[in-house]
Amino acid sequence: MFAQNPWEGLITFSISRRATLAGMAAAPLIAATGPVVANRKPVTVFQARQIVTMERALPSARFMAVSDGMVLGVADTLDDLAAWTQGRETRVDTRFADQILFPGLIDPHIHPMQSAVMLNIPFLAPDDWKLPRGNYPGVTGKAEYRSRLKAMIAGQSGEIVVIWGHHELFHGPMNRTVLDEIEPDRPVVVWQRSFHDVFANTAALKWMELDNAEAFDGAVSAANAQPEHASFENGIFSETALQIAIGKLRPVILAPSKLQSGFADLQTMMHARGVTTTADLATGIFAGFDIEAGLIGNAFGRPESKARISLMPIASELDRRDNFDAAKWYAQTHGGFTNDKVRLDKRVKLFADGAFFAQNMRMGAPGYTDGHIGKWLTEPDALVEQLERYWKAGFALHVHVNGDEGAAVLLDALARLPHRLAQTITLEHLGYCTEAQIVKIAELGLMVSAQPNYIRVLGEAYSKTGLGPDRASLMNRLGSLERNGIPLGLHSDFNMAPIDPFYLAWIAQTREGIDGKRRAPEEQLSREKALRAITIEAAQVVGMNDVVGSLSSGKKADFIALDRNPFEVETGALKDMPINATIFEGEV
Repeated sequence: MFAQNPWEGLITFSISRRATLAGMAAAPLIAATGPVVANRKPVTVFQARQIVTMERALPSARFMAVSDGMVLGVADTLDDLAAWTQGRETRVDTRFADQILFPGLIDPHIHPMQSAVMLNIPFLAPDDWKLPRGNYPGVTGKAEYRSRLKAMIAGQSGEIVVIWGHHELFHGPMNRTVLDEIEPDRPVVVWQRSFHDVFANTAALKWMELDNAEAFDGAVSAANAQPEHASFENGIFSETALQIAIGKLRPVILAPSKLQSGFADLQTMMHARGVTTTADLATGIFAGFDIEAGLIGNAFGRPESKARISLMPIASELDRRDNFDAAKWYAQTHGGFTNDKVRLDKRVKLFADGAFFAQNMRMGAPGYTDGHIGKWLTEPDALVEQLERYWKAGFALHVHVNGDEGAAVLLDALARLPHRLAQTITLEHLGYCTEAQIVKIAELGLMVSAQPNYIRVLGEAYSKTGLGPDRASLMNRLGSLERNGIPLGLHSDFNMAPIDPFYLAWIAQTREGIDGKRRAPEEQLSREKALRAITIEAAQVVGMNDVVGSLSSGKKADFIALDRNPFEVETGALKDMPINATIFEGEV
């Protein structure tokens, strides 16, 4: 760790080409005699035991020159950086002289609004969660879950209780009747582990003013939700009907004080685990793009914020606007919500099939083992029309897709789009696909941003119910993606997985489930690919690899300080990799 005094170990000087480092970190430096050029900003040279750059052509160094938040250059000796320090006020920061410096980590798929909401809600899930406000141990088994849920409800205050994390395969069925038995009087909502489904008890439906079938069905119709995605009898709002529940809950979950604390907790988690860049892959899901972009811009644009974010609108939300023109919207909107830490690139989010954690994804033959059929978030014909329209308008496409039937429809539509070098397409999540589909992904030049926590949490459960042991073991076919040369990012999609890229890299390299079993080792990532998927390739899938993802001249000076080189540690050490410091644009 660095010293408590933030300037201890720093030596300020002006250096000429002949200046050299006379000793190790604490040794005095020879002062330069050349004049300092007044109009050039000061330089900080960071010294490390090793700088891992994630640049294949220049993979390591020992010194890195930084000015105004940008990497000027890296080198093995201080003298080699003289071209940058000549005639400039320069200081050498030796706080990390005995540590490893590694690029700032990239989580290419987080929803800040969802995170801010969920970080104000207690978790009761099959897996353990460590959050800024407390730890939530995982729970399995119907009786244990219901007992814990009842106790958790009793411990909550407020006009309505919202609890996240239920999964039927771990906790037993959930519906209105079950919730009424657990809590008949207070309004209670249980958010399914996927985030895509909400369950309400009778008191909650009354609180929502949806306590009769006519009002409920009217809300479903007004939302243009698919009728089969909602059930008054069971108190369920699923997938396209989710927005009905969100709309009713908005005054509670989007309270300004809650959002403010939620955004602060989100950035605390990111900073603690070395994440300096992320992307919001659905700006507008709770309150529309304009409101959410303003809130996120305010949260991340503060001077004390130590992370940057790229905003991405939802195609279906934009399409609801009158006389909407995608290209015109971007031209008019781009400058209104951006600052030096908030980007709005010409990218858009689309949705194919349903949630993986809820078994709502569309599975191809032979389908699900229990015979149920997954759900479309966007019906295929409408999805094809969206893809063509936004592609024609010049947008890069990010498409949520989870099952192999969803992938089949999507890949067929993408194959018909005209090739454009300036635009990219990223498949988001890609929970299950076939080998043939991976070959097609490579042929089409697509990228993938994957959610590796599926195999970790769901491998055992889905082998018993839903997919069978063979297909369940082949969730997250990351090894096949690597063998086919497909650019890959690993994301948390918080709260589908913790915001912890090293942990995600460990899952991708081991494929170890919460039951301790490692499934389909042929689909493990190599160490290099796993680390690239949380740095340079994670940046690539969101179009930011020219700015972040590696430590090289001209890029942002985002990096983390570690005791050990991630390329050299044993695999198990990645799971809980200690991070000593997170540096954003050269500032600790």
